[in-house]
Amino acid sequence: MDLPRGLVVAWALSLWPGFTDTFNMDTRKPRVIPGSRTAFFGYTVQQHDISGNKWLVVGAPLETNGYQKTGDVYKCPVIHGNCTKLNLGRVTLSNVSERKDNMRLGLSLATNPKDNSFLACSPLWSHECGSSYYTTGMCSRVNSNFRFSKTMAPALQRCQTYMDIVIVLDGSNGIYPWVEVQHFLINILKKFYIGPGQIQVGVVQYGEDVVHEFHLNDYRSVKDVVEAASHIEQRGGTETRTAFGIEFARSEAFQKGGRKGAKKVMIVITDGESHDSPDLEKVIQQSERDNVTRYAVAVLGYYNRRGINPETFLNEIKYIASDPDDKHFFNVTDEAALKDIVDALGDRIFSLEGTNKNETSFGLEMSQTGFSSHVVEDGVLLGAVGAYDWNGAVLKETSAGKVIPLRESYLKEFPEELKKPREEDCKYEPNLHTPGL
Repeated sequence: MDLPRGLVVAWALSLWPGFTDTFNMDTRKPRVIPGSRTAFFGYTVQQHDISGNKWLVVGAPLETNGYQKTGDVYKCPVIHGNCTKLNLGRVTLSNVSERKDNMRLGLSLATNPKDNSFLACSPLWSHECGSSYYTTGMCSRVNSNFRFSKTMAPALQRCQTYMDIVIVLDGSNGIYPWVEVQHFLINILKKFYIGPGQIQVGVVQYGEDVVHEFHLNDYRSVKDVVEAASHIEQRGGTETRTAFGIEFARSEAFQKGGRKGAKKVMIVITDGESHDSPDLEKVIQQSERDNVTRYAVAVLGYYNRRGINPETFLNEIKYIASDPDDKHFFNVTDEAALKDIVDALGDRIFSLEGTNKNETSFGLEMSQTGFSSHVVEDGVLLGAVGAYDWNGAVLKETSAGKVIPLRESYLKEFPEELKKPREEDCKYEPNLHTPGL
């Protein structure tokens, strides 16, 4: 009887010197390393060597750290002793609003034989962008002495809500009652996605003079910003120097705590014509040069209470607002009516180009990078099963940076028609057999 060709080839290769290797396994006196079954201790295992001392690196992707099920990695001596948790679940990425619960740390492990370091990945690590959570994944690099050295998150992208917003409040004597302005300020702040990697808010108040109420980087949560805003008192003043207030916000407020690459947004709220209107043209030109998007709100309470025609005032506020006016200009009958524009103003800010888009497809936002990992000569390969609408991708992290193949490169190799079932594959003919027939 002829042997299958594949079996013959396998047998021949097994005789080739150096092609195969052998090892012994002690089945009579095995060393059993206990761990939590609920944490999936032992889901992944890698060997580790420190100056001749043998260790095992063991993943437990459902391990709990505090109140979160982050997953973690253990170091276990091969000869004797107990396993020790490395507490990699406590590692955080700065400048992002992250969510680590159920991030599956230890789902994949990869060792680097060159320096005996290893990589532990959390493919379900996610971060908040506006009202969405993007599961981009994160990995932690650990050196040969089991010390954390760096994080890797090649699929992480900047949120579209990465904005620096400065609110310019008219606090002159004409604003009344101040409590309505304060309510408006608090309500609009509650609509903002304030946090690391997202929105920062600063407030300045002006009349004759201008002051910082708080800077962009003073507070990092909605709760803290709202608390600070609730204590802002009206400073008064017999003049309304709106041009001065805008220039102060542009040149000072955006500089103190402002972030490189963040969208700059200014919201101006005032109740009357400026006393320094000749300066407005230059100030607005400078704001345009700095790419500051301006929303302007005209409060008509002073004019309506005195029966004054507000046309000149409205034209000035429209000039302050960015174009087009229908997206950036608001007017309300009085201070109490400010509450009526909170939703509309918030929606328009988040409808800025590239913000709050209704995505019908995903690039790397749901990539789950680190679902698999492999060390290569010049870096690390990371499997990203959720990339490009869950078609998957492989990303590369090197000392020189990251390599992310474009969606088009995958479409060229794996065209859409290959993913669709052929018509003949979907056809079937039932084979019926009735006993006795």
